[in-house]
Amino acid sequence: MDELKRLRGLMKEETFKGHGFTNKMRENILNEIHSKRPKSFTFNKKPVLAPLMSVLFVAACLSLFVYFGGTQLGLIDGNNASAPFYQYEAKDRPESLGDEFKFLTKAPFEVEKVTTETGEDPSGKIELVTLKGKERQTIKLTFQSIEAETNLTLSQDEVKVGQSKGSYYESEGPAKVSHLTWIEGDTIKYEMEYFPGGSDVTLSKKDMIKMAESFR
Repeated sequence: MDELKRLRGLMKEETFKGHGFTNKMRENILNEIHSKRPKSFTFNKKPVLAPLMSVLFVAACLSLFVYFGGTQLGLIDGNNASAPFYQYEAKDRPESLGDEFKFLTKAPFEVEKVTTETGEDPSGKIELVTLKGKERQTIKLTFQSIEAETNLTLSQDEVKVGQSKGSYYESEGPAKVSHLTWIEGDTIKYEMEYFPGGSDVTLSKKDMIKMAESFR
């Protein structure tokens, strides 16, 4: 680059006198020497890589935010937003239940009414407890002692409630009904069914398992 600068300084019009250069030749040489540097030597272009990396970084951050936010809200994997859970006081436990049964301690609504009834099926006596909220939300709980060798077929979506095996299914449509069955110690069978009633709160499989695991 220094040589080119010096050459430009030396190539004055007097340089061509007495050397047989025509005017055309002289103009071409001067134009070539005094012309701008070739594009391959141009370094004043704005950097492209840095802005591109910034855009990619922002896009990645937004993707992570949307994913984790959607996961927490239950919008990913086909779930609705998780329902709020309220503490259910032990004093509301129906007296008809024996000591061998646990009872839920969390509910997706504030319980306003509790009813109980007794039934029976081929496996034995059944205790049915119904919890209702102010918007007609309903939880139906079934408690049953069974023989250890009782052959029960849990044919729906297999799940785990703590260490116990169970099954889950739900109905179609906006007023989704969720149903969970699980067996503890091979001798205690629990069933739980949730109806949204007049509310817009539906429960996912994760919500139902969370409620079942609150049994104490």
